[in-house]
Amino acid sequence: MFERHHAKQRAEAYQRALATWQSDRDGLAAALAMAGSFEGERQAEGFVLQRGEGLFATVTGVGLVEERRVGGHWQSGTSGLSVPVGSLGGRTVRYHVGATRGHYVQGAPTPTAIDTGTVRVTDRRLVFTGSAQTRECRFDKLLGYHLDPGRVTVSVSNRQKPTTIDYGAALDDWFGFRLELALAHHQGQVPELVAQLNEQMGQLDARRPVPPPPPPG
Repeated sequence: MFERHHAKQRAEAYQRALATWQSDRDGLAAALAMAGSFEGERQAEGFVLQRGEGLFATVTGVGLVEERRVGGHWQSGTSGLSVPVGSLGGRTVRYHVGATRGHYVQGAPTPTAIDTGTVRVTDRRLVFTGSAQTRECRFDKLLGYHLDPGRVTVSVSNRQKPTTIDYGAALDDWFGFRLELALAHHQGQVPELVAQLNEQMGQLDARRPVPPPPPPG
């Protein structure tokens, strides 16, 4: 009885592992197919593409994030010491030392959403368009980019501060891949990206879950 129970548990664990593996493989296969054929859309509603520019991603309702200091406070000064230094006309003359006025202490820098809008990724640039702010990060000025859960930070040479876009963790894989594909097109490295994805596919196939042995008869 116990052996049959353990066999059932192993079979259920195998089915869960197989479902996870299959989902990962389907996603990688879709990315591989897209990398080998997609060259970007040539039209974008409400956005002007340059001649020959391809659109790879559009996400609405994203946040433009900048570090802002919040939570500052006034700090009172010190009263110091009163030191007698002599007398004048029969009255003691005192000198105050070490006294300071109060001053304002700024709060720690905190990432803060300063605008909401739409981010678009093409094979030439990343563009944020909001109700109050616009940011364009051209890939020919790109210094680097960093993907965190739910957001991307892009640094370009013609802008002093990096641009951070918060698009939500649910789009991490989708947005990250399309950004990498757009950059691969910009840099002429699509074959290298396809080769990398094929290598990942081979590694994933090698990790396909192995079914457990059948239960004893």
